[in-house]
Amino acid sequence: MFCSPTLIMMMCSTVEAALFEEPITVAVMDFGFHEGTSESTFDTIDIGKSAGEYVTMRLIKNEHFTVVDKDLVAEQLSEANLNITGLIDPKTARQIGEILGVRYIIYGNVSDVTLDSKSETEYSENGIPRENNTGTVRAYLILRIMDVESGRILMASKGTGFAETSSGWAFFIEFGTFKVPQTSVHNALQKAAFNAVDLLVQRLYGK
Repeated sequence: MFCSPTLIMMMCSTVEAALFEEPITVAVMDFGFHEGTSESTFDTIDIGKSAGEYVTMRLIKNEHFTVVDKDLVAEQLSEANLNITGLIDPKTARQIGEILGVRYIIYGNVSDVTLDSKSETEYSENGIPRENNTGTVRAYLILRIMDVESGRILMASKGTGFAETSSGWAFFIEFGTFKVPQTSVHNALQKAAFNAVDLLVQRLYGK
């Protein structure tokens, strides 16, 4: 009998979900950021830490997960000299699990933040031309859930988020010669994190 890739993934997801005693307790790490994949320099915000916070926010609202307090995670890992962001190897994951008393951790990377922009000419009340910059911020985030006892990645998902932006007086982040409000980047990042968590839950639990 032929089994499609989608069906195989659903079957594997069901098996993984059956291993969990719900709700499962997880710890969320600060996310890494793939430098060089974006046009922007993020001098004013910590992309990885913000991504971890948004993932935590979404997980807390889900009945399948109990999330370890993120401040407690940071404090305990700092005391153990384990400042963990981005990709995590199985050996380090086991150390994290022992320190925090959890079997599962969620970690990952912000794979890219980009801007599609355009410029239009507007005219003031006095008829003076001025440039109006508009665009869409796009954020991409990949997260993984790992069993720290086995070092095995149980599931991964990629989330995408979009946020509209326009020129104004409050510029915080530069994409080349184009500047956008910090809130636009955060909005796109939050949507990407929420999307990644929702996809993870769907794949693990079929909903």
